[in-house]
Amino acid sequence: MAAVMRLASIVTITSLLGLSAAQYIVDPPTTAAPDTILDCTYWHVALANDTCDVIIEYPWLTLEEFYTYNPSLEEDCQFIVGNSYCVEQNWDVPPPTTTRTTSATTTTSPTPTSTPSTLAEWCASQAGGYVEYCPRCLYHCEGETTWVGQCFWNVFSTINRYDSLCWQHGGIDCANQAVDRVCPRS
Repeated sequence: MAAVMRLASIVTITSLLGLSAAQYIVDPPTTAAPDTILDCTYWHVALANDTCDVIIEYPWLTLEEFYTYNPSLEEDCQFIVGNSYCVEQNWDVPPPTTTRTTSATTTTSPTPTSTPSTLAEWCASQAGGYVEYCPRCLYHCEGETTWVGQCFWNVFSTINRYDSLCWQHGGIDCANQAVDRVCPRS
């Protein structure tokens, strides 16, 4: 019984410690300030002579955004050499826009939507902008009977991640490279 209590204590302590650490989308390569945004997906590691001029070289980033991502940073870019600073939020995907609407009470019948029935239909329903690659990626989910949609969602999310990482680093033909990596030609 004492061993079970010790194990429960260790699990509780470990859980609490895990909650106190920042959980970034992409971990910083070096130390980052604790108030840095958590949905950071690309980092700049400060070098000895870095100034604000280095930051404005990132074509997708304004200084205003940079200070928003890194609130503890002084406005004259006084970096701590070796620390990581966020230069991209959420893969630079803009947040969804919200619009205020007024509603009236009406009664409508829901329009039925059909559930995909073939692997190709499931693939097309989850592929987004990568639909043309479905024939190459079908094999990933063959034999799946319960979670077919989730299987294809995982495949195309992985492709999208590789595509985004390639694009972030100035790659060329990133979508094809990402698909080649996840769904290689046979």
